[in-house]
Amino acid sequence: MRINLCLAALLLNLNAGAQNTTAGNIIEGGKTLVELVRVFKTPKNNLVSQSLPEKKDSCISKNTGNLCIKNSTSNNLMVSLYKRSGNGYEPGVLTGKISPKSEECWYELKSGVYKFKLEIEEGSQVKLFREGELKLNACTTLFREIRAN
Repeated sequence: MRINLCLAALLLNLNAGAQNTTAGNIIEGGKTLVELVRVFKTPKNNLVSQSLPEKKDSCISKNTGNLCIKNSTSNNLMVSLYKRSGNGYEPGVLTGKISPKSEECWYELKSGVYKFKLEIEEGSQVKLFREGELKLNACTTLFREIRAN
């Protein structure tokens, strides 16, 4: 790199000979000196970060994850998700119906702790099958398989 800078200074010096005034030589020499000082004062790690911009994954910036639930039972499964906020739960409830022997996914859910409630439809009745809490981390896909007892 220093060799390239010396060659550049030499070429500037040869081109400066074509100028008629001494003031022009002083100005061009000052510009060259300022550029050399900038190059030598800039840390190497700053040069690398300027040339390569950082890539951020959208799930990190959005703080989201995915949840997939597979229904291995022989009945329809009603799923309700409540996001915990402090001691309570947020007002928006995510609900879904999963057919027997199928799988459903919720994408880009805010990471955090969720209360889940699973209910099974047996004929015209809906029975509570299972409930609890699960933690969803950013940039992960949480998979749960629900089986009959």
